[in-house]
Amino acid sequence: MGTMTDTETRLDTLLAAPAASGPSYAADGRLYFLCDAGGSAQVWELPAGGGAARPRSEHRDAVSFVAGSPADGSAVFGRDQAGDERIQFYHLPERGAPRALTADPKTIHAWGAFSPDGTRLACTANDRNPAHADPCVIDIATGAFTRLLEVEGPHELPGWYPGGSAVILSTAPRTFESNLIGVDLTGRSTDLTPHEGDRRHMNPRWRRDGQGFWLLCDQGSEFLGVAFQHSGGAPRFLFAPEADVEKLEVSPDQTRLAVVVNQDGYSRLHVLEAETGAVLDTPQHPAGVITKLTWHPDGTALAFDLACPTRPSTLWHYRPGEAAAELLFAASEPPAVLRDWQLISFPTFDGRNLPGFLALPEGTAPAGGWPVLVWVHGGPAMQALPNWRPDLQMVLSLGIAVLVPNVRGSTGYGRAYAALDDRELRLDSVRDLAAAHAWLSGQQQFDGQRIGIMGQSYGGWMVLAAVTEYPELWAAGVDYYGIARWKTFFERTGPWRVGHRAAEYGDPVRDMELLERLSPLHKTEEIRCPMLVAQGMTDPRVPPHESEQIVQALKRRNVPVEYLTFPDEGHGFLKRDNRRRVYLGVASFLAQHLRPDRG
Repeated sequence: MGTMTDTETRLDTLLAAPAASGPSYAADGRLYFLCDAGGSAQVWELPAGGGAARPRSEHRDAVSFVAGSPADGSAVFGRDQAGDERIQFYHLPERGAPRALTADPKTIHAWGAFSPDGTRLACTANDRNPAHADPCVIDIATGAFTRLLEVEGPHELPGWYPGGSAVILSTAPRTFESNLIGVDLTGRSTDLTPHEGDRRHMNPRWRRDGQGFWLLCDQGSEFLGVAFQHSGGAPRFLFAPEADVEKLEVSPDQTRLAVVVNQDGYSRLHVLEAETGAVLDTPQHPAGVITKLTWHPDGTALAFDLACPTRPSTLWHYRPGEAAAELLFAASEPPAVLRDWQLISFPTFDGRNLPGFLALPEGTAPAGGWPVLVWVHGGPAMQALPNWRPDLQMVLSLGIAVLVPNVRGSTGYGRAYAALDDRELRLDSVRDLAAAHAWLSGQQQFDGQRIGIMGQSYGGWMVLAAVTEYPELWAAGVDYYGIARWKTFFERTGPWRVGHRAAEYGDPVRDMELLERLSPLHKTEEIRCPMLVAQGMTDPRVPPHESEQIVQALKRRNVPVEYLTFPDEGHGFLKRDNRRRVYLGVASFLAQHLRPDRG
């Protein structure tokens, strides 16, 4: 299977393949997007009249988004400092260098939307109190900052009313509840989505006549569907498949809706008639994951990004009425032939079959079977998707198979499935990981004695829970910035996250007994397998104290542990050189403990 030098060469090839994502048209037809060809995601531009793509920003820290102006060829983008998530906004003119719109490094500015005339932007900001994200408006020409309303808790700002008379504020007190509030420029608010129970109302897009708006909603359903809601009325569903609709963009003339449906984790693009929801087009495009849609300002085309396990994100172009989308921009040629993922399911303790993805190394299984890495997503209200993962391709090149399960609590399979791990049921999702191990061990092509587990953030907690609840199962564990103890997590995580996280995990005061019982730090004497822990030192979500506690506990017990830290990364490793270091660390660790012939 080669040497670690071969692995380095392989990884460098994978990391050198840049991604293009997050497209957004400006009014003059130029397409802005993010590309990490220089080592971190930066703003790039495809000219309106054709020509080569070119970079428009140059920073070491990654740009988090770019939005093209509805009035001209300019844009606004945001970036933080070293992963601290305190986003600052910049105005990018049609030509020339960007200009700072905000300059408050202690404040999180969360992008919202341009006003219809392009002169202002709406956002949320937590400058008044770190725990509360207030709706604000910034004048692009002058930088004047206006707070519209003081609110409590986290909020998002997904849009404006027609004519720019008010903004739409979205509240999300819990994972499966979100409500829409209209806030006019004097601060007067109106509840746009009155309802009973926990329901989601997302992605609102006003009709120009002001009589109502399109949105994604799950009232009366397990899944998010496309609805239209007249002012003061209830949502009327237009398109409601037995799967979540995850993206919604209205064409410039408001006759068509572009939507993305999540089908077993794969994105499927549809174009609907805006009035009735009838499907007009279901264009062909590669199997993968779409994260952003954007209509050309003249409505003749739709651009979107698409990533898959065998290729980083590329940009695609679809003209309504045609049979298939076409590749618009790829930052590089596809890497050499890589290993694709396949949909699988496996049984668990209560008779359910759980969904997931499986990827196998090249060639035939060795005597005794492939070793396996089980990779667990974070969240928990998230879903593992068939995305571009150079680290997992690297693992496959080591001769280690990869299983990516979507255990109970994952989104994408309905509200009831996502609720199966709530509160006292939390460890049932860890039992699902033991079931995944049993399923792998029961197949001749896998070596049940050499199965490792890896996850990040909440997935890191899942790793720590797995190696403490089922210590006899795992040959190795990799924990990226996981939660070791819920009490210390709540004491140190960003104040803006406490309320929402408490709704998911349990109240840090009222439910402390439960949270302490669910804290792996109290069970480190159970851990038998070697561990690798990696942490960004500016992480505001899971601060370094969580990783430091688990590392210190393992060292006291003489359990083999490696600890990798990154002073200029936050909640994730975004810079190419840092990714190279952590991925090579994982490769060396897994080669030693899952492939002893490679150690």
